[in-house]
Amino acid sequence: MNFWLVTASALSLIICALHIFGGGPTTVPDLIKQRDAPGGVGRMTAYYAWHLVTITLAAQALAFWMAAQPQGAIELAWFASLGALAFALWSVMMIAIFKLKPLLFPQWLLFFPVAIIGLVGVTL
Repeated sequence: MNFWLVTASALSLIICALHIFGGGPTTVPDLIKQRDAPGGVGRMTAYYAWHLVTITLAAQALAFWMAAQPQGAIELAWFASLGALAFALWSVMMIAIFKLKPLLFPQWLLFFPVAIIGLVGVTL
């Protein structure tokens, strides 16, 4: 079993839990309460996107776990690692573009370690 990919899986699962149990109670109610066009399409789309992120984070953890197995498909780990890197880089770009405070928009801090650990795991 690939220790690095198991670690990336565990970190991804922690990020998923933070998203659900940390961000969910503080963010989802605001998404639902927003005033919107008739039919609530905008806020329901945002709510839908929130859950797409939840599913993606869980799938990322699963992909790392499956790739970590002795006969696991390393392509899953490449996909999950590059996804984590893309998430981190997008966070950094948003910080730069919108002049956000890096510690108040900490997604980069969560995803860079997953990407690095995952990439180490696929190259060893």
